[in-house]
Amino acid sequence: AYVETLGTIGSNSLDSSSAAPTTLLIHGLDSSSHTWRVVQQSLSTPSVAIDCRGCGRSALGDPKLFSPEAIVHDVKKLVDCHPLLKDRKFVLVGHSMGGRVGMCYTATYPDDVSALVVEDMDARRRSVSSNFIPDFDIQKAIAFDRLHDSLDSVRKAFADIGYPADMLEKWIGEGRVYEANVDNETKERADGSKLYWSDVNPAFRALCYETIFDSNCGTESWETIADYLKKSGPNSIDIHLMIAGIGTVCDDASVDDMRQAMGDGLTVKKYPQGTHSIHNSVREEFMSDLERVIKEASK
Repeated sequence: AYVETLGTIGSNSLDSSSAAPTTLLIHGLDSSSHTWRVVQQSLSTPSVAIDCRGCGRSALGDPKLFSPEAIVHDVKKLVDCHPLLKDRKFVLVGHSMGGRVGMCYTATYPDDVSALVVEDMDARRRSVSSNFIPDFDIQKAIAFDRLHDSLDSVRKAFADIGYPADMLEKWIGEGRVYEANVDNETKERADGSKLYWSDVNPAFRALCYETIFDSNCGTESWETIADYLKKSGPNSIDIHLMIAGIGTVCDDASVDDMRQAMGDGLTVKKYPQGTHSIHNSVREEFMSDLERVIKEASK
């Protein structure tokens, strides 16, 4: 998996020490580690942002092998080899689908995690048909090629799958689709024409809905974490649920169930001015809260 890393243990350029945990950041659908770039630059402690399989610069692999367990395995492989994560408890932050992945990882490897922050995601099951993109073509999504010879080609590929044109234009403006780079050099054809790369992969959306959303992994993972806290103590993992005040994807009934299962082990906060991407829409408030979580995890 491709990762973006900022900071080192004991770095003089950061307010960090061997006691300060690294923050591991996991993105959501139609995204990549790119979404965390400003968050990483703002943190005073080390951080690692992963491109999940099929997203950003990470390979998708065989779609038939895509599963919650496979994604968790990818994250665990990173944890076990990365110097900022290996043999150290870390703060795990997941946005949207990344929050669901965070739940699954924490349920599987609770001893790795000092704090879990779930950003605007509940634990309930969602059907494939609940995908908000109308007429989403699953087969074309899974077959999507992230490398294109023009922006018009990118636009057509996304349109054929069912994505709204304004959504893609927004992503181009944000840098989620860009001139392809190989080893930091712009990749060109012999005639000098550019190639374009999409960090967004519709295959990730399609496969996440099929194997992660439309399953019980969310509720089962949440219950497993709750059981772990009952046995090891409510302070063994600091659990936070952040809910957007505008356009949240969190279902009230599911949030109530999450509260009931976790009891005093769960801190829930609603961000009235925050949209689904809380870390981008109300960044200062998000950063203040995240820094507080990291500080508590350092004790």
